Amino acid sequence: MTEAMSHPQKRISRRDLVGRTGAAGLVAGLLSREAGAHAPNGNVPSTGYIDDHVHLTQPWYGPDYGPITASLLLDWMDAHDIAQAFVLPLVSPEAFWFPITTDFVLQETRPHRDRLLPFCDIDPRRLGTHLTSQKLVVDMLKRYVDAGAIGFGEHKCRVPIDDVLNMKLYEACVEVQLPVLFHLDNMSMMDKPGLPGLENVLNTFPELVMIGHAKGWWASISGNLEQADLHAATPQTPVAPGGAIDALMDKYPNLYGDLSSGGAAAMFRDPEFGREFLVRRAERLLWGTDYYDLHQTDFQQFDLFTRFQLPERVVAKISRENAERLFGLG
Repeated sequence: MTEAMSHPQKRISRRDLVGRTGAAGLVAGLLSREAGAHAPNGNVPSTGYIDDHVHLTQPWYGPDYGPITASLLLDWMDAHDIAQAFVLPLVSPEAFWFPITTDFVLQETRPHRDRLLPFCDIDPRRLGTHLTSQKLVVDMLKRYVDAGAIGFGEHKCRVPIDDVLNMKLYEACVEVQLPVLFHLDNMSMMDKPGLPGLENVLNTFPELVMIGHAKGWWASISGNLEQADLHAATPQTPVAPGGAIDALMDKYPNLYGDLSSGGAAAMFRDPEFGREFLVRRAERLLWGTDYYDLHQTDFQQFDLFTRFQLPERVVAKISRENAERLFGLG
């Protein structure tokens, strides 16, 4: 990790963390238990990961689960060799237990912009009630960009992915040049097997970077899907030919995948396919964890590069270089 990417204050050791109380004490215990499984190793870039998907939370999430403050998030990142992370709001009712607003994310990350890089989001239904002109939407997005937002998402709302209001929102993201990270399943950003709605978006907005995430997206590495498969746990069956992700990535260079929340499991379900997919799509994948809960300990993403023994160039692209290129970092 370079000096510019280090914590603005002195890094805190696990021994120091163990002495804390409350939420910080909980983090210390979890970090200690995880250390063996997730310790940095020779197959991880020496400069550390860029995590494309984490969340901050607030006290009313409950005493057993939060809050995840910027300070705690940075400690967790230090323990897992994560140099920088994209911090995503959750603004829609379907997205989380309570709203994590864009303004909250911008405020909490402001002192740590060397490492915590904020996203923004707008619920598309607001375009039917208050943000009723394209100028209003663009102006709001520009305000977020001026405040430091580098991407749009986590876009997670109970609206079809190519709904007319979503399409207006994507048009504004094109104008402001914000990549969109979307959550796709049967309850958010809904689509059908084969992802025809997503293809409509990609075809309509070829300049718009779309980054897929969640159950419905990662189920789509496989063919022969039913609608229920877009909301199911990752099956332990081989990947069937004809998956939508490969087909769409072949056709649309603006489509990317977020390996958090089911991404690693999708690779491990069929290891031969998974390794070939990671190598084949090395230019189109972003590494991430979807860290949002102090109790989370099972991050299969940390096992991807060691289990598959990927080429060094593939590891570098997925773990950080793709994110640097897409978001103008470095």
